[in-house]
Amino acid sequence: MKKASLSYKIKLYIIIFIGVVIVGLLYKFDRYTQYYFLENNKIQKQFSNIKNAELQLRYEVLVTSIYMYTNNDKIIKATDKLQECINKLLSNQYFKHQYPYLYQQMLKYKKLIDKKIEKVYEFETLNSPIKNSIMYLADLLDRLPKISRERMKYQRLQNAFKSNNLYAQKMISVVSSVFLARSSLDKDFIKNLDFDFFRNYKTQNPHFRQFNKVLVANLRVFVDYFNRYTDVLKSIMDNRAAKLLEQIHEEHLERVNNKIVIIKIVSMLLIAFVLIAVFTVVFLMSKLHMDYEKLEVLNRRLNISYITDKLTGLYNRNKFDSDVKKLKNPVLILVNIDRFKHINDYYGSKVGDELLKKVAVVIQNILPENLNAQLYRLGADDFGILYDYEYYPNIKTLARKIVKYFDSNELEIENIKLNISVSIGISTVEPLLENADIALKYIKKSLRKKIMFYSENMNAKKEIQQNIEKSKILYQAIKENRIEPFFQPIVDTYTKEITKYEVLARIIINGEPQSIYPYLQIAKDNKLYGDITKIIMKKTYERVIKKEDIDFSINISIEDILDTSIVRHMYYLYLKNRSLAKRATFEILESEAIKDYQEIEKFLQRVKYYGSKIAIDDFGSGYSNFEHLINLNVDYIKIDGSLIKQLAVNPNAYKIVKVINDFAKETGIKTIAEFVENEEIYNLVKKLHINYCQGYYFYKPKPYCFT
Repeated sequence: MKKASLSYKIKLYIIIFIGVVIVGLLYKFDRYTQYYFLENNKIQKQFSNIKNAELQLRYEVLVTSIYMYTNNDKIIKATDKLQECINKLLSNQYFKHQYPYLYQQMLKYKKLIDKKIEKVYEFETLNSPIKNSIMYLADLLDRLPKISRERMKYQRLQNAFKSNNLYAQKMISVVSSVFLARSSLDKDFIKNLDFDFFRNYKTQNPHFRQFNKVLVANLRVFVDYFNRYTDVLKSIMDNRAAKLLEQIHEEHLERVNNKIVIIKIVSMLLIAFVLIAVFTVVFLMSKLHMDYEKLEVLNRRLNISYITDKLTGLYNRNKFDSDVKKLKNPVLILVNIDRFKHINDYYGSKVGDELLKKVAVVIQNILPENLNAQLYRLGADDFGILYDYEYYPNIKTLARKIVKYFDSNELEIENIKLNISVSIGISTVEPLLENADIALKYIKKSLRKKIMFYSENMNAKKEIQQNIEKSKILYQAIKENRIEPFFQPIVDTYTKEITKYEVLARIIINGEPQSIYPYLQIAKDNKLYGDITKIIMKKTYERVIKKEDIDFSINISIEDILDTSIVRHMYYLYLKNRSLAKRATFEILESEAIKDYQEIEKFLQRVKYYGSKIAIDDFGSGYSNFEHLINLNVDYIKIDGSLIKQLAVNPNAYKIVKVINDFAKETGIKTIAEFVENEEIYNLVKKLHINYCQGYYFYKPKPYCFT
């Protein structure tokens, strides 16, 4: 019988093994090839995107250099697109790990592009004065005949004619050389320009004298900037980076093609293996019908092992789940060995296993003979006693007896004497095991208690339920467009006149506005934080765009700054409109740590470039760093409201606020006091010479405050 059983098992295992190997190989091979082609296609697409983005950047720069009436928005967009495409490829983990050499080459390419982008920024700086000077020269050339006629009034006719003729010839020659140099980007056209003629030219006509002065000034601007301008443009048009990218791209293609050849060979071998395996399985399956009776025996053994713990011989969780349904008033006493992991780690798993067997025997012996209870092993070091409460109501007495035994007696395992203790969680409320386990968790937090009954106030489900309800409220508010900006004025400390408005987010619930602060963590957990920021930005834009005399400040977090979609949203709403950008102040939450400092600094420089201002909000509440204030070039510090509210009652708060304000004055940064709630606080703020105030003492936030 044993031989037949062994034979059956061997055949079955061989079939299973072959089947698993076949399925595994096919699955692995299929997944690998799919993943391989998917990832490499993605890489190829990213290479193409980078190439196109670089070409687009060079095209936009050329267009801007050729045409007079263009702006830099397309260059900025092309620059952002190129950097985004490069970062996508560099953040591709498959590319990084599968092609480390190419990844390093891409880092070199990125450095070349970063240098090129620096040249683009320099080009933008040089392009404007050169364009302006050329337009001025064209305008002056157009005005020359009129100015010449006016000059003749001040000189004799013959001399005036000769002088004007020479001046006109010289000017036409110079301006023509400038236009030729600008069109051809050739420095040779301006090498021998006769500037001395114009610098030394004398005339009695004040209009002509001013005309000549403007001409010389614009010629000087062109000459001063043009050499650098052409060098920068050539650097931007340099194709070293493009050649390196093409080289990387071609090498990647070569490696992919080599790998495809290998995949084809493996595919053929796999097909051959599958065919052999299929014939083997068919042969073995024909033998299995002879082992049917042996299989029945195995099934019975499996049924026993399904409900039995192999180590202790006790019933397991499967049997417990079945038995608990049969009792009218079930009670579960869940016994846990304290610090079992330490024992297992120190003495080894063999001693740990023997200890579990010993504990099972001890608990079994402690149970009263007249108690119709069943002992289970329900976890690694958890034992459960299940019985009907109706037949034995002395639950705590039994639990104390178990605890006392282990506290008073040593257990000897392989000549090792162990002193162990146990904790007991008890539940009479369904689901028994989960609730008893919650009671055990509360015991672990206590230093004294060893026995605890489960009660409803232990259940963490209430907190989870509250979070679910908040999530529903937030989702519904976003869906129904109930996230609104409110505006609170910021006033001059001395005149009390409104200088600007801070935008505050509110959620409308049952028609009443409430602070969105309690929902922010839920928003972050549910990936809705960015949506809220975009909603507030868009609605604020709609309300302030028509109010040209209104300055405003809007809150952004470090997470917002690092989110490219939000930064892009901000650019198209506020920064692209220069007049609106100059009225905007962006308040960064100071309580958040700055981890990617370079990225934040880059963002702030870009915002300042468009004319907006920067404020640090809640300064003094968290990660205060005075050095950051200098490096980030902020315009305002909003001193944290928790400090302002304590000015009248806490001398230390007063000192801290004074230090912050003094530092701000020394560095040219203006200060704003938040939460100015009463006249006493206002007088102290004024005494400290803080520039601006904000709080309920002056105004409360309203949907519209533009009056």
